Amino acid sequence: MYFQKLPNWLVLLVVLLMGFSSCTVDKAAAKYELQGTLIKWQPVTLTFDGPTVSETDSINPFLDYSLLVNFSNDGDMLSVYGYFAADGDAANSSAASGNKWQVKFSPNKIGKWKFDAYLMHGKDIAVTPFTLAGKTDGLWNITGEFEVAATDSTANGFYKTGKLAYVGAPYLEECETGRAFLKNGVGSPETFLAYHEFDGTFKKNGADTPTLNNGLHEYSNHRKDWKTVDPTWSDGKGKAIIGALNYLQSKGMNSLYFLVMNEHGDGDNVWPWIAPKEQTRYDVSKLAQWEKVFTHMDELGMAMNVFTQETENDTILNKGELGLERKLYYKELVARFGHHLGVVWNLGEETNRTFEQLKSYASYIRSIDPYKHPIAVHNHVRITGERFQGRPLDPIKETLTPLLGFKNFEIPSLQLYDTTEVHKEVLKWRNLSKKNKRQWVTYLDEIGHWDIGITTDTAANNNYGMVMRTSLWGSLLAGGAGNSWYFGGLDTANNDMAAEDFRARDQWWKISANAIKFFEDHLPYAEMQNRDDLLSSKKAFCFAKKDELYVVYLPKGETTDLAIGDGVYSIAFFDPRAGGKLFDKQNEGWKITKPNSVELSAYNGEKDKDWVIIIGKK
Repeated sequence: MYFQKLPNWLVLLVVLLMGFSSCTVDKAAAKYELQGTLIKWQPVTLTFDGPTVSETDSINPFLDYSLLVNFSNDGDMLSVYGYFAADGDAANSSAASGNKWQVKFSPNKIGKWKFDAYLMHGKDIAVTPFTLAGKTDGLWNITGEFEVAATDSTANGFYKTGKLAYVGAPYLEECETGRAFLKNGVGSPETFLAYHEFDGTFKKNGADTPTLNNGLHEYSNHRKDWKTVDPTWSDGKGKAIIGALNYLQSKGMNSLYFLVMNEHGDGDNVWPWIAPKEQTRYDVSKLAQWEKVFTHMDELGMAMNVFTQETENDTILNKGELGLERKLYYKELVARFGHHLGVVWNLGEETNRTFEQLKSYASYIRSIDPYKHPIAVHNHVRITGERFQGRPLDPIKETLTPLLGFKNFEIPSLQLYDTTEVHKEVLKWRNLSKKNKRQWVTYLDEIGHWDIGITTDTAANNNYGMVMRTSLWGSLLAGGAGNSWYFGGLDTANNDMAAEDFRARDQWWKISANAIKFFEDHLPYAEMQNRDDLLSSKKAFCFAKKDELYVVYLPKGETTDLAIGDGVYSIAFFDPRAGGKLFDKQNEGWKITKPNSVELSAYNGEKDKDWVIIIGKK
C-alpha cells in the first residue's frame, strides 16, 4: 500500500470522496522524536505530536485515526502501522489521553532508512481496506531518515540472532545467523498476562482459582530472579513477572505461549481493551506495560506464541466473522507488537472456527503485518473412541486438512490427548504439508488430558519419563520444530490457570533442555528426517541424514536392529534424562549382526533407562 506514489490531485480526490476530514493542524507545527540504538534488529520508536485525544473520545482514536509509516532502504520498503500512545509514557504514567502517536520499527538492514509518516482521520479509517493519506488532524507526509548500524555481536537474545522467519523449511530460521530454531516452550499458564501489576487487569468471571489473590498472578517467588538492569514500570512494578521470564530462560526455555484475549473464556482476566465489552477502545497504559514484558522477551531470546482467542470465546468478536472489531483487534496487535522478533500469531486455542474463517483471519493479518510473522492455529482435542454421527471424531484432520498448501499459514499447533500418537501425528503433518508444496513448521503445543499435562516435580503421578519418551523426543525425532509444555489442572496451585512458581517443574525444564542442547550441539537437524523404517523395533524412533548420521531413541528394556549405509562408523550414547556428556565406549551397546545392520541395546547393560544413540561416519 504505497500511496505516497500517487499524484497529489488523486490523493485529495479520493480523500474527499471517502469523506475523510480536513486538516486542522499545520504540518510545519508537527514534531517527532526518534528513539532507539539504531542497530539492526533493535527497535526504533518514532513518536509524533498529533491531535490531543483520549481513549474514550467521541471520535475514537483507535478506529477513526490511522497512522501509517513507510520505511525504505535501497529499494526495500515496509509499511508499518502506528498507534495512539496517550502521553508517550503511559506504561509509567497510566495516562489515557495525550497527543503522542507512535510507530515501532524493527530494521532488518543496515544503512540509511528513510520514512514517510501519515496520520489519517475518518470514520472507521483504521480498518478501511483502501486508505489514502489526506490532509488530516495531525501529520501529513512527515519525512525523515536515520542510519542503522550492523548487528551488535555482544547483544542478547534475538537482538543478536535476528528475527524468526518462515523460509519454506520444517523449522523457523534465525535471520541473522541462518540457524534453524528449535522451540523449547512454556505452555502455561495460558493466563500469563493476568498479572496484578498491569493496569486495568482484573478477573471478571472464569474458572475458580482459589490459590490466586483476586484471580490474578503475582509470581512472587520469582521476584528474586529480577536483576537491577531489568525493566520495571510505575515506580518498580513488574519485577516478579520479569523475574519469572529470567528464571525460565536460565533453564533453557526459549518460548512462551499466552493468551492476549480471554474475555468470556476460562480465565476471563486478560483483554487489551479499557473494559471487556469496549472492544474498539484499547487500554494504552496496559498495552505499554505488556510491551515492557515483550521487549524483555526479545532480549532473552524467548519467542512469543501469541494466542489471539480461545475455544470458549472465539465468537466474541463479530460472531466469529472478520468484522470491524476483529479487524481492529488484529491491527492493534500488529501495530503495537509486530516489531518483536519471535512472534507467532496463533488464530486460536482449540479452535472451533471454520476453515473459511481461519483463512480470512490469516489473510487479513498477513496483509497488515509488514514482517510476515508465521501464522499458526491450535486444533481442538481428539479423544480416542469419541464419535460424532456414527463416525470417529477427528478435529485435528478437520482443522488442518483444508489449510494444506494455503499461502498464509505456516504452523499447525498440535494438541494431542493421547501421547502415544505424538510421534506419528507430528510426522504426518510434516510430510503432508511437504506433499502439498508448502512445508509446515510442526509444533506440539499441548499434550494429555486437560487435568494432567506435565506434572510437578513432586507429584505422586510424576509423568516425566513417559512424556520425555513419547512427546519430547517422540516429537523431535519425527521432525517436529519444538514443543510447549502444558501444566494440566490437577494440582490446584500449579495448574494451567493458577501456576505461580515455575520452579515447581524445575526437573522437567532440565530434561526438556537436555534434548534441545543435544540437537544443537551434535546434529545438523535441519538436514535430517525421520527414518523409523530403518529400525526393527516399533517402539524406537530414528532420525537420520542418509548414509551419514543416525540418531535412535531406544526406550528402556528395548533392543533394535538399525540398517546403515556402507562405511566405518562410530557410536555414542546419551542419557536423555540426566543430560551431560556422550558415552562413547565403542564396545558397548551395539554389535554388527549382518552386513549394513547393527543391533542396538542399552549402554553398559543399563536396561532400566532410555538411551539416545548417535551413529555417524568417522
